[in-house]
Amino acid sequence: MTNIVEEFGNKIKRKAIVLNVGGFRPPDNSFASWFGTVEFCAEGESWPYSNEMPMLPLVQINLNDLPYIPRRLEGLAFITVFVDAENLPVDTPNGEGWEIRAYKTIEELVPIDKPDISSHIKPFPMKAVEIDADYPCWEDIPVECPQQLEDQYYDLYENTSGFKFGGWPTLIQSEIFWAPWNKHPASPEYVFQIDTEDKAHWSWGDGGVGYFGLGTVEGKEKEWALAWQCY
Repeated sequence: MTNIVEEFGNKIKRKAIVLNVGGFRPPDNSFASWFGTVEFCAEGESWPYSNEMPMLPLVQINLNDLPYIPRRLEGLAFITVFVDAENLPVDTPNGEGWEIRAYKTIEELVPIDKPDISSHIKPFPMKAVEIDADYPCWEDIPVECPQQLEDQYYDLYENTSGFKFGGWPTLIQSEIFWAPWNKHPASPEYVFQIDTEDKAHWSWGDGGVGYFGLGTVEGKEKEWALAWQCY
């Protein structure tokens, strides 16, 4: 039994990086990863708007500070994410109700001109922790599970929740609609997730998770997608 558990676990596990939110002194580096604030943009960019209102800053992530850079993010150094101030986006393209910006180098970035906004999201610095083995939720298992392990699956193989790069998405309702159903023209692949963060006063609906993916279709490899699920 032990051999079967280990062999199957090795087939399905992935490395992941969890970003712990708060709980330590903020770093002096203004390019550090933060929840609830965005400090930089490329020269010529302006603050994004949605429904004639400035979007809320959700996160900025310095990829250079991660223990490693996930395969789909290789060649990138910095990511920022914004969301609509009043309504969570539902299956809309990047720039409509949400916006993610990805930059190849930090050297190209300049301080962003912030509008006068009142955000309910509380800023916290983030610190990366590497996870050696992250396992899929049942719906995402990529190979057939041995019958003798089915009833014990969640006791044997833990899916790590939280703000996470790589690994497997933490599903709440079902598979992310991008795959295997291919209900998106770019056929995105999951890259990272942003969980509900109570201490930062941020939630995807009722304790949900937001999933971010990059396209896999030729010519759409840089196209981002967002989906979220909640209880």
